[in-house]
Amino acid sequence: MNRIVIIGSPGTGKSTAARKLGASLQLPVHHLDRYMWTAGWELLNAEDQRSIVHTIAATNRWVIDGNYRASLQDRIERADCVLLFERPLLLSLYRIVKRRFRYRKTTRPDMAPGCPERLNLEFLLYTIRFRRQKLPKLLSIVPEEKLIRLSSNRELERFIARNG
Repeated sequence: MNRIVIIGSPGTGKSTAARKLGASLQLPVHHLDRYMWTAGWELLNAEDQRSIVHTIAATNRWVIDGNYRASLQDRIERADCVLLFERPLLLSLYRIVKRRFRYRKTTRPDMAPGCPERLNLEFLLYTIRFRRQKLPKLLSIVPEEKLIRLSSNRELERFIARNG
């Protein structure tokens, strides 16, 4: 495995898994949150998102984490596999709140500079609705033969052991 896409609801551990996969498989890691936002939480337009992802995906080795539907097709076409992280909603919400306090008034390492950690109702609702509203749209783009569902850290460890 040389090209891995990671998708899933916020708080499922995508960025942590990307770092772990990158280290274990010796692959460069690209957190899309770092590329898709500019200071002050300004989201890039879809065309710029696709351009950035196209440049990254054109290389031969990578782990890319993030949903960003506008650029998903390009990633999937080049990917060896797409890892879908599925965790219970309450665990995801807990992790989001925990992350907020851990990075209070600072920017996470996997986030764009100038985008300090925040927690608001809009993001919580996005997370709550993700499985029902966003995930089906993402999965409609992913070929079944490339999709690998992971619902625990143990499953991630097994994936790494098989592919490392």
